[in-house]
Amino acid sequence: MLTIGPFSRIAGVSPKVLRTYDALGLFRPVWLERGSGYRYYSPAQLPEIRRILALRDLGIGLAEIAGLVDGGTDLRQALARRRAELERERREVDRRLAALDIRVASDAADGGIGDVVVRPIAAELVAIVRIDPRAEMIELAFNELEAHVRDRGRRARRPPGIVEVGPTATDVYVPVSRPVPTTNLIECRRLPAIRAATIIVRGGYDRLGDGRTALEGWIGAANLRAAGPLRVVYLQYGAAPDLRIPPGYVVLEAADYVTELQLPVD
Repeated sequence: MLTIGPFSRIAGVSPKVLRTYDALGLFRPVWLERGSGYRYYSPAQLPEIRRILALRDLGIGLAEIAGLVDGGTDLRQALARRRAELERERREVDRRLAALDIRVASDAADGGIGDVVVRPIAAELVAIVRIDPRAEMIELAFNELEAHVRDRGRRARRPPGIVEVGPTATDVYVPVSRPVPTTNLIECRRLPAIRAATIIVRGGYDRLGDGRTALEGWIGAANLRAAGPLRVVYLQYGAAPDLRIPPGYVVLEAADYVTELQLPVD
């Protein structure tokens, strides 16, 4: 038998790690001398410690390894899960490398079209009216919707927006703090959470087309795929005073408008 020092050298792991594995019940010495506390190991244990080290090198956690060691976890399933995790990580690295190339190649003077950021968007409760953008004005729908929510005292302190459902349907929405009564035109529902590529556009709404083109081009170059309808979120915008929009969102000049485009991706 070997004490912890010599065994750690032939096992390729530090004594500290061996003590940690012992404390976790993951890998124990064959004998523990009670008086001195010395741990003794056998060369016959090398295949076992090597298996643990190999699994750690794959990034499998100690808790799952413990299940594999005691037979409570299926090794094939554990390796399949880890493969799937590594594939996801590889795709994310590829996306970041592509985004880096795009950033390096782009002109720093972007004229108000900001950088693309992939981020999670939380679900939120909203009041919604659906319009046909070919025949109805978004501004008028907003005014009606904001007044409906205002009169019931349920306007949440979050920005409003639209969801481009299709060429003949756009959902105009206003965030609410709790459900509002529905009408034949207005409904209340929860926008689902999404993971989205997002871009900020400063200035008038005539710049949104350039922002959308930049966003869609970035998504394609980053090897991502659009996975849902575009959302347009109005972070600073113009609105009539009588609508009593929460402070911080309303500005007077179109040059001060700030809009975020959110396109779900996977």
